Amino acid sequence: MKRVLLRDRGPFKARDVLTGMLESPGPMGGISYADMRKRDRLLDAIDRAKGNHIDLEDADYDVLMAVLNQAQFITAKRELRLILDDFAQAKAPEETLRVIEGEAS
Repeated sequence: MKRVLLRDRGPFKARDVLTGMLESPGPMGGISYADMRKRDRLLDAIDRAKGNHIDLEDADYDVLMAVLNQAQFITAKRELRLILDDFAQAKAPEETLRVIEGEAS
């Protein structure tokens, strides 16, 4: 289980970035039915998520990382990269709690 932080950065909304990546086809311009179903599981999890994080099973997190590593962006703004770093550096829920508490200090 991984807890992905959904922290907005500057003009970028983490949920919108995540949703946009999942709804966009890969670099080849298409997406298979099987991959669409896998991404739908993540989109459903986003819809159910409350607060500033989303908890994903390891298999779903692997799908997220595959999408992230293939995604192409039209900007290289630091705020966007920080959101992508949050996705890529997800940890177990109990470890993430320490990260969030550390920010409050």
